[in-house]
Amino acid sequence: MPIERTRWTSPSTRRHDALRRRGYEDGAIAIMTPFVLILMIAMLGMALDLSRGYNRKIELQNLADAVALAAAGALDGTPAGIDRAVTAAAQASGYNYSYNTEPISWSSAALAFGTDVNGGSGGWMDATTAKANASKTFFARIDTSALDPVHGTVDNYFMPILSSALATTNVSASAVAGRDSLNVLPLAICANSNTSAASLPPLGELVEFGFRRGVTYNLMNLNPGGRTPENFLVNPVAPPGTVGTSMMNRTDVVGPFVCTGKMAIPTLGGGDITVERGFPIGLLTDHLNSRFGPVTACQSSTAPADPNVKVFDLAAATWMKYTPDGQSANSLTTPDPLLTVAEKPAGATKTAYGPLWTYAKAVKYTSYVNNGGVEPATGYTTFNTTDWGTLYNPGGPTAQSYPSPTPYQSTGGGSTYKSYRNTRVLNIPLLRCPVPAGSSSTATVIGIAKFFMTVKASSSALYAEFAGMNTETALGGNARLYR
Repeated sequence: MPIERTRWTSPSTRRHDALRRRGYEDGAIAIMTPFVLILMIAMLGMALDLSRGYNRKIELQNLADAVALAAAGALDGTPAGIDRAVTAAAQASGYNYSYNTEPISWSSAALAFGTDVNGGSGGWMDATTAKANASKTFFARIDTSALDPVHGTVDNYFMPILSSALATTNVSASAVAGRDSLNVLPLAICANSNTSAASLPPLGELVEFGFRRGVTYNLMNLNPGGRTPENFLVNPVAPPGTVGTSMMNRTDVVGPFVCTGKMAIPTLGGGDITVERGFPIGLLTDHLNSRFGPVTACQSSTAPADPNVKVFDLAAATWMKYTPDGQSANSLTTPDPLLTVAEKPAGATKTAYGPLWTYAKAVKYTSYVNNGGVEPATGYTTFNTTDWGTLYNPGGPTAQSYPSPTPYQSTGGGSTYKSYRNTRVLNIPLLRCPVPAGSSSTATVIGIAKFFMTVKASSSALYAEFAGMNTETALGGNARLYR
């Protein structure tokens, strides 16, 4: 077997070879360095250009969000609301870029309206078309690509090195905003009359949809057309014009809406709403009574108690000279429908009307007419307690030591209704009756009434004093961004 011999190399030779290899490497690095530097500079330049485009995109998105919210916040279901939305959008577009101090050149072409978050069955509409569908239009969309191209064009400084096609970056943004709720309780009752306003003789008292201000009714025991009470659970998540699923036994869904007095729909107009016969007050009593103090059924942070939790029962109605027969106006006897002596006073006694004017006073029809049917912030002109004997004939209840302002206000309540105060004021849809037969049906809302809870609800009764009418404009929830 041959013996392998190791080649001997002198130290000087080995040093020479190492120096030669190092020279080759230094030469290669010297050749590569300029190319690496150019590449690094190009990458840094591209990063700078891309960051400028990204920043412009963020600025356009902020613009779109702000303008969409401003426009949606002005929508109230009326053609005038569309006009206000157009104006609000133009005003909100006064936004300056960080890198371009040129003011926005606004164009109404960037604004569109819709009946839902995706525009609706008819798609996104311009302002003129939206006015014809105003009762259902509560969403606004902004698309900045419809603005002057200069707002979305970013000049690049380094990317054109790679290609002249990269000289500019074009960006845009869009946003959709709309009303997310309505401050209305998911309880509906029949209107006592389909007439929005009438004058009641002999003094010309304003009667709204058949209800008299300052008179308490048991909302669970009314029906202007029959002897069987009619009250309804409103589906709080099904928009008008759609058929919602049953909510009768879904306390987990309905309960929070009863606590807050809200519904997760933007309007009650533009179509019939989904209702179910027989409001389940037995399941929702605690939710209603959260307005008198904390209860486990509601969260105090989202459904705070009213500032005034005093219960105005018969013992507390000390401003009435004669103790009323009951907590509300007496019901009429057979064969009359489920109306009260407030609607047909013939034969009423001085104790038949229940506690009067706990929260609201009777008002004059002439004041309604003089204000064009729009109640001023100070309210319509009211009657005096000295008019009781004539207003509530033939019984003629008498007031004694009636406070000023009303008993509720003089014991700690606020004088005006706001969404975060006076939670004992229930905003309740009034339906055009009769409602079609069936446990579940659809119904038309003809108004939203304010009813003040005088006492806590029971499993069978909800006593509340009629306090006038409200509007969707005043009751609309906040607008929010959807996308």
